[in-house]
Order: sequence, then C-alpha cells, then structure tokens
Amino acid sequence: MVVRVNGGIINDQTLTGGLRFFKIVGPFAWTTSAGTVNLPVSVVGGDPSATTYFTVGAAAVVGPPAVAANVRPVPNSAAELVLREISKQADIVLIGLYPDQLGGTTELHIALSASALGWGSNVPPYDVPPANADEINLPAIATAGITPAATQMQDAIRLLSSATVYITVGASNPATAPVTAVADFAAVTVTEVSFSLGALTYYTLR
Repeated sequence: MVVRVNGGIINDQTLTGGLRFFKIVGPFAWTTSAGTVNLPVSVVGGDPSATTYFTVGAAAVVGPPAVAANVRPVPNSAAELVLREISKQADIVLIGLYPDQLGGTTELHIALSASALGWGSNVPPYDVPPANADEINLPAIATAGITPAATQMQDAIRLLSSATVYITVGASNPATAPVTAVADFAAVTVTEVSFSLGALTYYTLR
C-alpha cells in the first residue's frame, strides 16, 4: 500500500513565496501574433519564382474542420526588450497582456518573486538573516531615502534605446514583406499595484 505523507500537488509544483505586482504602460502592440506578423526570414523559389516570409503564429480557420488561432510571441518585440531588462534583477513569475494579446496591447501586467527582487531599496537588507525574506512592498513615493522598485524599473526602461519592431502586415499572407515600427521607451510608466480577485484583496500595497 502506498501512503502519501506529504506534498501532493503542492509537492509537484514550485512554491514562489511572496509576489509583487506591477503594471507597465508602453508601446506593446504586437507582442504576439496570430499569423499576421511576418519576419525578414525569406524563402525564394517555385515556378514562377516567388518570395515568402516566416509568419509568426497562425490565423484561426473557420473550417470545417475549425482550427483555433495559434498565438505566438514576436521575437524582439518592445515587450520582450522591456521584460529582458526587468529580468536582470528579478524573477518574472507571471506575464499578462492587456487589453488584448495582439495589436491592442498597451499594458504588461507582471508578477515578480518578492524574495529575489533586486529592484528598489533592499528592505530588509540581504546581509541580515533571514537573507531569503521577502522585501517589504515599499510606498509608491520614495520616502526617507527609500527608492521604490517601480521607480528604478521605470528609469531603467526609459534609458533603453528606441527599437525597430515587427508589426502586422494586415491579413495573414506570407508573401507580404515584413512591416516595422519604431518603439520609443521614453514615456513608459511602471506602477506597483495591489492584487485582487473580485471583492477580495490578496495583496495590498503598504
């Protein structure tokens, strides 16, 4: 007889400890694609000869048989560049795109591990046991020499150089040449937020 003495599903998953939540507002359209963003990876061939481009994701098929859209991340999108910068000093646990996943994305909603957060002032300090304690979620406005994590993240993101990113070509068509836009990070804002589900607030900023 097998006796399970501890764990269960919790034993099989990763316990992250405390989380801190941030909203990032910026030029994040086409972070993902469902078959309408083409990349400059091309193939030339056929008779008559034609050029086709690599398409990110795939559009939905009405059918029959019906096929759901395959939404995939676009390489080197503005969102990826921002998240790569944040990940230099944090473990990103959750990523959400708002208000939609495609061309309407204007916000990134992320959760970071509070016990592995290098952004912001180190409170409690790392060199005082227990060294793995979650950092205190600091006020939105710096006080008494304390710099909020959101402020440091925002400053770092705004220093990023403008980037050329790939956006939709319109309708799904691998024969259409890639279309680009310039993403400027100078006006990106980062705000630490509370986390709520319905009327219940599980994480409140102090």
